[in-house]
Amino acid sequence: MKNTFLLLGLLLSSTAQAQITIGELDMPSPGDTMRFRSFDGQTIALDQTGPDHVWDLGDLTPLEEVADTAVTVGSTPFLYQFFFNNGFLYPQYVADYAMKGPSLGFQALSLQDVYDYYRADADGFRNVGFGATVNGLPTSVRRDPIDRILNFPLDFGDSDVSTSAFNVSVPTLLYFGQDQVRTNTVDGWGTLVLPSRTFDVLRVRTVLERTDTIFIEQFGFGFRLPEPETVEYKWYALGMDAPVLQVITTGGIIVSARFFHEPDITTGLAMQERENFLLYPNPANAEVFIRSERATDSRIVLRDAAGREVFQRTSAPSTALLRVDLSGLASGIYSVQLIDTHGSRTQGLIVE
Repeated sequence: MKNTFLLLGLLLSSTAQAQITIGELDMPSPGDTMRFRSFDGQTIALDQTGPDHVWDLGDLTPLEEVADTAVTVGSTPFLYQFFFNNGFLYPQYVADYAMKGPSLGFQALSLQDVYDYYRADADGFRNVGFGATVNGLPTSVRRDPIDRILNFPLDFGDSDVSTSAFNVSVPTLLYFGQDQVRTNTVDGWGTLVLPSRTFDVLRVRTVLERTDTIFIEQFGFGFRLPEPETVEYKWYALGMDAPVLQVITTGGIIVSARFFHEPDITTGLAMQERENFLLYPNPANAEVFIRSERATDSRIVLRDAAGREVFQRTSAPSTALLRVDLSGLASGIYSVQLIDTHGSRTQGLIVE
C-alpha cells in the first residue's frame, strides 16, 4: 500500500510539476516539533541535482529517531534573553523562537545548555545569536553581523553570500571568536520521494567557511585557526518547518544525514490524524474535510505545488468540521496548513 501511495504521488506531481517558492511561512513557529530519522548518507549521490529533478529515496533505511522542538523565547533561561527578548534596546535581535543547540568545549572554555535563537520575516531566515552557560555563568551572545541562513523569497537559481561572527570572553582566562562566510546556491528543484511521503522541493547547497580566533590571557598570546569546510545539502518543502532531507559534510566527510519522519503514518486509510489535525479523505477528489481538535480559533490555508494560496478560511472552536470544495482545483499535490495559537502544522494533500 505504501509503495502504491508513493507511486501515485510521484505520478500526480509529474503531471502538475512546478517550481515552488520557500518563504517565511515555511519556517518553524513556537511549539512545532520536527521529527527525523538518521540514515547512511553514503546512499545519496549529492552531485545529482538540477531543474525538474526526481530524487527517488523511497528505499532509505531509517536509523536513529531524533526530534527538534521550537520553543518560545520566554521559556528559555531568563539571563539568556537579554538580547533576544528586548525589543526596546535590541529590536533587530528579537527572536521568534529558540531551539536547543549543541554544547561546545575548547581548552578551558565550556559552553553548556545552549539555545540558538531564530527569527523569520518576509526578507529571510536568521540566527541572531545564542545563549549558553559559559564556564558556569549564564551568558547571552549576539551574532554580529547576524547569520542570514536564507533569503526570502527563495527560488531556484538564487545565490547569495553573507558573513556573520560571534565572540565569547571569559575575563582573566580567554577570548573565543568565530567568523563565518555562508554561500548559498539553490541548485535544484523537483520531486523528492521519501519512505513515507513525496514532496515538491527546492534544494539548497550551502558552503560554510569558518575561522576561530583564540586568545589565552594567561599566556598573553592568541592564534587563528581555519576550520575544515562544511557543506550542507538541504531539501525544502512547503510548510514543513525544516528541511525534509539534510546531509552535512565537513572536510568532505558526511557527519550528519537525516530525513523527515512521520511516526504512526496511516497513508492509504480513509482518515489521517496527526497531532489533533484531521484531514480526510486523502487522496481526495471533490472535497476534503479538515478539523482541529484544539479549542482555539484556527486558520486553514491551502496551497498548490507552486506555493500559491488557493484557499483560506478561519475556523472557530465551535466548528466541528470544515468542508473544502476541491472541484475547481487541478489534480496534483497540495499543502494544507493549519495555524492557531499553538503554532503551525502542515499536511500534504493529493487531489485526484
